[in-house]
Amino acid sequence: MKFLIITLILFSANNALSDYDDAIDLLNKRYIKESLLEFSKVAKNSEDSKKKANAMYNIAVIYDYGLGIKKNKKAAISWYKKASDLNHKIAQYNLGWMYYHGEIVEQNYFNAMRYYKLSANQGYKKAQFNIANLYFMGLGTLKDNLEAYKWFKISSMNGISQSKDYLIKLKMLMTIEDISLAEQNVAKWVEEYKNINLSLID
Repeated sequence: MKFLIITLILFSANNALSDYDDAIDLLNKRYIKESLLEFSKVAKNSEDSKKKANAMYNIAVIYDYGLGIKKNKKAAISWYKKASDLNHKIAQYNLGWMYYHGEIVEQNYFNAMRYYKLSANQGYKKAQFNIANLYFMGLGTLKDNLEAYKWFKISSMNGISQSKDYLIKLKMLMTIEDISLAEQNVAKWVEEYKNINLSLID
């Protein structure tokens, strides 16, 4: 699943630095060690934080799945964290998943919540669905039906069909006033997210 994500990212980087283009070309040709070297150059030297984060994420995925090299989960986590610090939403999601399941790191629902929330607030629908579940179950946070409703509704709007089943369950547990407030919170988040993303357009 994460490898499919990396493929989408690689082909979306049209205006990258030459080293990044070289790294992508080498990875697509399955020259993994050479691509790692080029991604590392971008991660170290690029002044473009987005390209830098993408390079770090790609390095993490290569180590995570052992693509052409020996798997190294500890290295993967280190690179996911570096990419996450530069607001890479899928790196944040992957860290959330690792902390939730206790993969390599010690299971920690609070850290899972932290990274899922960072990713969810950047519009990543899988993180939105997972954070809704954490609020619904009260893992890594207090159980909160309003927040669960909000994130299930947002993830449903982003195409996660399973969220609709949870919304039905929540409506049976919530008052009309609570549902109305949750809907207002959804609308507020959508407006804020739209404004943030519009401000990033050149």
